[in-house]
Order: sequence, then C-alpha cells, then structure tokens
Amino acid sequence: MVKKSLLLIWRDPDTFLYFHVGTLTYDKQNYVFEYTHYTDSERRVRDAIAHGYTLHPAFPNLEEKYVSKELFLAFSRRIPSKNRVDYHKVLDTFGLPIEADKMDVLRATRGALGNDPYFFAEPLRLVENQKLLNHFYISGMRHVNLNKNWHKSLSVGDELILEVDEHNKHDKNAVKILSKSQHHLGYVPGIFAKAIRALLDRNVYMKVVVQEVNPTYSPRWWVQVDFKSVLNKKFTEEPFEELDGLVVSAA
Repeated sequence: MVKKSLLLIWRDPDTFLYFHVGTLTYDKQNYVFEYTHYTDSERRVRDAIAHGYTLHPAFPNLEEKYVSKELFLAFSRRIPSKNRVDYHKVLDTFGLPIEADKMDVLRATRGALGNDPYFFAEPLRLVENQKLLNHFYISGMRHVNLNKNWHKSLSVGDELILEVDEHNKHDKNAVKILSKSQHHLGYVPGIFAKAIRALLDRNVYMKVVVQEVNPTYSPRWWVQVDFKSVLNKKFTEEPFEELDGLVVSAA
C-alpha cells in the first residue's frame, strides 16, 4: 500500500531558517508522526534543537513514534472545516476534488496558519527507483529585490535555472532559482537546498518548470514550480546521504 507522506517544517524565528523536524504519514488505516531524530543531518530536528527549537507540546518525546486512527488534533486544526460556507471554493482554489482526504488538503494548503512557525511540505517522490519528482513554491522572493512587474516576464511552462549561491551568508547550501533571462527570482526551499546542491555538484539532470504564478497572493505563494531529476544508476548503489529523510517511494 502506498503511503501519503508530508514533511513538517519549522521556521526559526531568529534566523528564518527552515528545518524538517518531523514526518507525517498515512496508509489509509493509521496516521503516524515521528520526529527526524534518526539523523544528525543539517536542517533536521536535532539541528533545530541546537537552534533553540522546543518539541511540539502534542508530541513531547523525541524518539517516540506516534500512531492514531484519526489525524492528530495538532494537525487537523490546520485544515479548513467542511462546515465553512466557502469550503468548496477553498477546494477549487487549490485544485482539489470534493473527495480529497485530509492529507491532500494539508499538502495543498501546507497547513499554514498566519504567523505560526509550522507548515507542511511535500517530500521528494522517487519513481521507478530513478526519477525524483516534486513541486514547491520558490522561497525568499520578497527578499531579492524583484521589480513590481516581475510576473509579467514569467509564464506557466517557463523552464528555470538552478545555480549554487556561493556567496550566501545565511546558508552555505543555498541554491538560487533564476528565470530564463537570468533574473534572480528566489531560492530552492531551505530543507531541500543541501540535497539539490548535492545533485548539482554531481551534474545530475534536473528540470524546474513554472507551474503557477500568483502575484496577488502572499509572497510565499507567488510561484510554484515542478521539479524533476533523473538519478544515475550509482544512486541505487550509494544513495546520497543528503537525501536522507526527504524521499518517499512512489508508484
């Protein structure tokens, strides 16, 4: 049975860095939440704790695997209520069918709540043990001095460019996203930066294409992209440790 998985992300309010602190999965029978305690990799929960993170009060034990038949209240409160008069409009906004389950809604809305430090992100999906697929929103767009008409030169279907930001003072693994005309749009989300930099360093094929452009939304929803990478055979023999915890197998 294929599980649905989402990465729980925490933003450090002091440094504004993002950390993958836990993973939520659902197999149509049980919801499971577990912190990323099994690795000392950067941007996981132990690194977050070193930056001042305190475990979520609903999940007080670092190494426990939490299991429930129902979605944990800490997460279900992040889903728009079906009793809302505009619930169908919410689904339409995110391109969700009426039969969308709670994981689908969390995936699409990211479970974001105002200034709350948590949200969800999709993991990288490994297809046929070779292709890595994902879609994410470009990060940091409001911090790169875009002109007010930036969206007029960006269209759905445009292929974008990935480039390591060697001079970034805040993240040594930062990866810039550039338009086809070489304009700096923003960055790869911080939780994926080290992994994607590792792929760039190994000259692994990657393609990033604009999926949505939403200039009237909040900056974190401005541009969504489709990401695709094709791994070489060596990956199956020596998986990149930078991908640890970020990848789920998909049918």
